[in-house]
Amino acid sequence: MTKGKVVIADDEKDITSFLQRLLELEGYTVWAANDGQGALDLYRREKPDLVILDVFMPIKNGIAVCDEIRQTDDKVLILMLTGQKKEDDKVTGLSVGADDYLTKPFGQKELMARVRSLFRRPAH
Repeated sequence: MTKGKVVIADDEKDITSFLQRLLELEGYTVWAANDGQGALDLYRREKPDLVILDVFMPIKNGIAVCDEIRQTDDKVLILMLTGQKKEDDKVTGLSVGADDYLTKPFGQKELMARVRSLFRRPAH
């Protein structure tokens, strides 16, 4: 039985592959995209419990994707990933509706702890 459904979007294919393998090993069902529009398409088709978005992606960035999702869905969990460490970038991501924000590089233990923490929230 799956622990939950997750959509991952990052323009770095090695990161999406790594995250997909890691989450699948932990028991999640995972779909991956390499741009923001692909993430939105997967979100709409698969109705995931969690969306993990890189901030800087082609076609649509993660902030725009998060904002678009939040216009119609306040339940899906959203975790933003970015290489930017500036406080303003984090505040922007959280202000458009992200539930959590993780800067790159990140450790797999921290990522999984944040994913488990998000899934423990009462709505899930």
